[in-house]
Amino acid sequence: MAAHAATHDQLFDSDLRALRASVDLRKGALVVAAVAAVGAALVVALPGAYGAVSAAFAKLGHADPRWLVLALGLEALSFLGHIVLFRAVFLDRSSRIGYAASYDITLAGHAATRLFGAAGAGGIALQVWALRRSGMPGRTVGTRMLGFLVLLYSFYALAVAAVGLGLWTGVLAGGGSIGLTLIAGIAALALVAGALGAAALARRMPGRLAQAGAAVGDGVREATAVIRRRDPRLVGGLMWWAFDIAVLWASFRAFGAAPPLAILVLGYFLGQVGNALPFLGSVGGVDGGMIGALVALGTNPAAAVVAVVVYRLFSCWAPTVPGGFAFASLRRRVASWKADDESPEDELAAARQRRHERVAEPVLVAEPVAA
Repeated sequence: MAAHAATHDQLFDSDLRALRASVDLRKGALVVAAVAAVGAALVVALPGAYGAVSAAFAKLGHADPRWLVLALGLEALSFLGHIVLFRAVFLDRSSRIGYAASYDITLAGHAATRLFGAAGAGGIALQVWALRRSGMPGRTVGTRMLGFLVLLYSFYALAVAAVGLGLWTGVLAGGGSIGLTLIAGIAALALVAGALGAAALARRMPGRLAQAGAAVGDGVREATAVIRRRDPRLVGGLMWWAFDIAVLWASFRAFGAAPPLAILVLGYFLGQVGNALPFLGSVGGVDGGMIGALVALGTNPAAAVVAVVVYRLFSCWAPTVPGGFAFASLRRRVASWKADDESPEDELAAARQRRHERVAEPVLVAEPVAA
């Protein structure tokens, strides 16, 4: 058992070094510093920006704690949805990915995403590592991970299309410019159409584009297979987004009134585009994008700043605390999987050795006694 633990520690350390090597933390820190400098310059230079930020931070001490407690509970429900959907995609008869493992992988992956940034690459790398260590074949892991992302972000794209076009046509109250409503809605529909036709388009694309298109096509087929099973746990994808949006709503309510629901939803989703930026925890990307989108859609600047700051505290940084514990639990879980995998092999090797020893034993034959 001690040998198993030592081997696992060596394997884990090797995996962790590879994960760290895949993410350029120094470059990420420089990008964060640059973003902070640009943000500070904009606050000083833009008319009214400094006053809005000052007013926002002056409000922080006057938050209604009841709404903050509600926001924390809503974020927990959001992560529950992520865990439920993750289990629906990755669990099969031979899989070790139950609810407990899904919890560890989800929370540890979130912590890695926030610490490494890189458009979520750190979190995905850790999740792939855990799934591979569970014994799942690499191709299966890749296909199911793509299917999971297709399912999760299909809610995102369809919501942007529905709300953007709804605001542009006037069906939904709130207004907004053509760029933030009509164009955003059309772009979301184009994204959905591109994903659905990725496999067919891949045959007409050169090199890496063809590979990327084929991979997206595999993800769409995997997502379609999950949908055809009519698994009720698919609601987890809706829970992930809906309850996270509710956290933003509660953050607004903690300081007063919230903007109209359609404005809140569209501003939220447009701000989430900042997650694609390679920043530490997407610092500045999501925050600035969400504040900018909400203000452009007519939200009071000071209210938008303070609400988004509090929202990001609950949505981005608070979950890294249980994420750290989940990472430690995941390491123990992977060690247990490895020990389980090795034990039958050790017993089989011992049995073979015993059989070999029996065959090798000298056979004593009684010699006839002379008369």
